[in-house]
Amino acid sequence: MKLKRLIAIAIPFSIISGIVNILGIKLLGVVTTNVTGLFSLGVQWWSDNGHQFPFTLTIYILSYLLGSFFSSWWYHSYQLVPKMWKKLITPSVNLLIVLVAYFMKEPFIPSLVFAMSNHNAFASNFTCAKVKPSQLTGLVMDLGVELSKLRFTSSESRGCLWDSILTRLTIIVFFTVGAIVAVTNQTMSLMLVAAVFYIGLIISVLLRKF
Repeated sequence: MKLKRLIAIAIPFSIISGIVNILGIKLLGVVTTNVTGLFSLGVQWWSDNGHQFPFTLTIYILSYLLGSFFSSWWYHSYQLVPKMWKKLITPSVNLLIVLVAYFMKEPFIPSLVFAMSNHNAFASNFTCAKVKPSQLTGLVMDLGVELSKLRFTSSESRGCLWDSILTRLTIIVFFTVGAIVAVTNQTMSLMLVAAVFYIGLIISVLLRKF
């Protein structure tokens, strides 16, 4: 996939991830876009509460796992038998979830965790893992690895390396943009921005642009 196409995918997917991440932290007290923090919180909760099992946080982690499984299931099903309706399932489900979150004001947290994993896996699957809009820990690490490779890579091979570096930088920058937008407007009304994104994604699929 060409750099221009990767950037076009990375920008909106990363902005939505940044928005939902901050809304989860500020309004719900939960990281919804990755599970690293959830594992740490689970261990801390277990330690602070007489070694009781952290059922709630475990549900969030399983919701993230389920979101990735769900998105990837339909991706591989589409690759095997390419029917357009299969490609529409992931954005349609997420559209429903963010609209429910907007109207509820205090949404069911596992559904948002599921949606963000679904969102991340959809982008990752359809870009051969080149765009992972909410995996900033891995992105920053990989960016450091790739920057170090520039010194030791032949000039003929640097083009692909620079494409990967620029894609990772785009994700990091626009995730941050989304987070700043959410910090300045900490209300569930921003879920409408995510809804508009998913509607646009659905239209792009219908027009065979994605």
